[in-house]
Amino acid sequence: MKPTQLLHNDHSWTAADAELTDQIGALFRRCPELCGFSVQTKVFADGKPSGTGDEDLFVTAISIAPRLGKDQYAEIFEEIASTLTGLIAERPEAQVLLQGRTFARVLQ
Repeated sequence: MKPTQLLHNDHSWTAADAELTDQIGALFRRCPELCGFSVQTKVFADGKPSGTGDEDLFVTAISIAPRLGKDQYAEIFEEIASTLTGLIAERPEAQVLLQGRTFARVLQ
């Protein structure tokens, strides 16, 4: 691979990571009750991924405080899903960056 290709690829990953950070920060600002959540890939019975490279992502371990009703919980879940879907549509590299990550609100 040529040095310019390496630089371009590195720039793409850096830009995707920066966009991920911005979008997750905005999500936490929009949803003040959201404390954190995790993003995992699908687990298969045989322990092997599908091998397609585009693994299904699942939002898990959503933490909300104070505890909300089902409707508000569903709204926050939809906010998370919409944010991640939009991010992956804009920056496909973000799908790899999201796998196995846990995001938590930072208190200042």
